[in-house]
Parts: sequence; C-alpha cells; structure tokens
Amino acid sequence: MKKKFLKKILFLLLVIVICTNQIVFSVKANTLAGIEMRIQVLYLAGIIDDTANMNILVKREEFAKMLAKASSYKDSVSNVAETSVYNDVPMTNPYASYIKLVTSKGYLSGYLGGLFKPEEYITYRDLIRGTLALLGYTNEDFTGNQIGGRYEQFCALELNKNIDDNKKIDDLVLKIDVINAIYNMLKAKSKNTNEVYGVKTFSMSVNNDGELNASGLLKVNMEGPFIMKRGQTLFQVLPFSPETANYFINGTASSFSNIQREVVNEGFVILYYNKATSTVYAYKQGTSVDTTVNVKVGYVTHIYYNASDNLTPNSVEIDLARYYLGNSDVKFAFAYAGTLHIGDKIVFIYEKASDTDSDDDATYVGTLTSAFLFDTLYD
Repeated sequence: MKKKFLKKILFLLLVIVICTNQIVFSVKANTLAGIEMRIQVLYLAGIIDDTANMNILVKREEFAKMLAKASSYKDSVSNVAETSVYNDVPMTNPYASYIKLVTSKGYLSGYLGGLFKPEEYITYRDLIRGTLALLGYTNEDFTGNQIGGRYEQFCALELNKNIDDNKKIDDLVLKIDVINAIYNMLKAKSKNTNEVYGVKTFSMSVNNDGELNASGLLKVNMEGPFIMKRGQTLFQVLPFSPETANYFINGTASSFSNIQREVVNEGFVILYYNKATSTVYAYKQGTSVDTTVNVKVGYVTHIYYNASDNLTPNSVEIDLARYYLGNSDVKFAFAYAGTLHIGDKIVFIYEKASDTDSDDDATYVGTLTSAFLFDTLYD
C-alpha cells in the first residue's frame, strides 16, 4: 500500500512539474514575441505571401520559395525560370526559379533520378537543414552523425523555440513551425560573419527584449504618418481597397472595422501604409508592441536649444517629459518661426528610448519623430 501511495505521489509531482514547465514556456513565448508579430515580420520581409492558414502542411516547392526569399539572394532571384530545373519541375512551374536557387546553394536537396518532388510535404529534417544552411552551415560542420549534429546545432541556436519539443525528425511540419524556425533564424548570428542574420540581410532592428522590430523593416516603402480624423473612412484615406487590406493596431493584428471603431472612440488614429503589401499600420494612444511608433497627446511645456545654435531646438518637454527631436522637420516645427509653441496641445509620435540612450536625464522618454496641432483634428 505504501509503495502504491508513493508512486501516486511521485506521479502527481511529475505532472505538476511538467504542467509548470508548459505554463512557463507559454508565458515566455507570448511575452517575448506573440505569434502575430512573428507572422508580421516574415510577411513584411516578403518571406511569406499571406498571414492566414497557419496550421496547414507546407509543400517542398512552397518551402523553397520561403528559403529563397529569406536568403541573401532574395532580391536577385527571378520570378520566371529560363530552363527546366528538374524532371518534375518544368520552367513553367511558378516555383521553378526558387527551387533552382535553393538547390544550387545547398539549402534543399533534390532526389535521385532528377526529381525534386515539389508537391510532397516537408519534414522537420528539411526545416532544420534549410534554416541552418541559410546561416552558413554545411555538411563539413557536422562530422559523424549528420542528422544528430544538425539537430543539436538547431537547438543550440534556439531555432526550435516555440516548436513542439516532441516533434520527431521525420515528422511533417506546419506552416506555423516554419514561421517560428525562420523567425528564430533571423534573430540568430550567421556562422561566418557572427552578425545577426536579420540585421545584416534585411536591415531589421532588434528591440530591447531581443525580438525583431517589424515596423522598421519596410519603412522605406511605407507612406505616412497620416492622421485619420473622426468622420473620415479608410475608403477616403487609402490608395488601395480597404476591404482586402491587412491591418494592425499598435503592432497587433486587427481589422478594418476595429480601426474605424477606434477613430470614432478616440477621435483620430495615426496611419502608415504599404502599397505593395496592402498593409495598414494604425496607432492610437496607449502601449504599442512597436517601440518605434508610439502616439500621445500632450501640452508643450518647454523647448530646449543647442548652446551653440540658439535658432535650432534639439529637444522638447511635453507634460514635463523630455523628448529629443529626431529629424529636421520636427526641429523646424518647434523653432521660433515654426508652427508649434509652448502651451500648444499636440498629437505626437515618438520612438521609445533604450536604457543606453537616457543620457543621464531621468525625464528623457524617447525621440519625437512627428507632431501635429491637436486643433487641426477638428478643422
């Protein structure tokens, strides 16, 4: 009886430990980078074509395109192949050029008999090989047991983060597994350069918590900021169909109706958009997942000038909090001849400061990048 009782106690303790670990893992994953952000990063980078259907299996031809778009050759690969690649991949196959690239670079392998088997689904083994290859790892890096060595390196680099620990090497993988592995790869350092892959290859930035910054990814191709005022609709503001667009509010996935509702409730939202991807980034007052775009309303309480140049302001105080001026436009707006003055109520956009940027100023909050007179919202 005592042995049975002890076994039951040990079993219950084991269950508690397992459950506790699962809870910690879940909280950690959601805290550091929610799935919406990971999907957004890959979508903005052009690595994936859509943000839907995360729980489907991935074909080899689809994975080949993802690897090609995640590689340093992403801008040079042609959408049209000039010759047949494999016996089962004619040049008319829309994935032919991507398959040719990834197999020639060793990111994926073909099969005997001149076959690629484009319609087959990828396995965890394929995912491990492809992501490690993008980081510069080759067969020569894994002596002896190639499969085991690759898996160990994959885990050592934390490319398996947010992927089921129970997944076997020959199990099929879902699209969400591929997204997690590629996202983790973008955060890892390349073998040969020791530089963060996403920073080097995509000019991404990394947040204070070590996660990739999605909004900074395609700023060169984004238009904005624009103020959308109460009474306006997205049909009036956007240069593409709002009904088929992809929406985010404060860095989190959202919808057309939610943004329209926020305009009514808040009185305004700040908009950026990307024509190429029909993606809309809306920002309202409050906490934003994106540290580079934060929206507030406040009163200008002080304007600071350089000691050597008393015509050019370098920072402002808004509701007793200090913000550096981040570009010539906002510096001019707060200058003597500008449009914004002490006492004005303004809507402004700022990038949050990191700890290393505080400049020993306890009141420093961030860098102001755009500002608008609040009264203009209701002209």
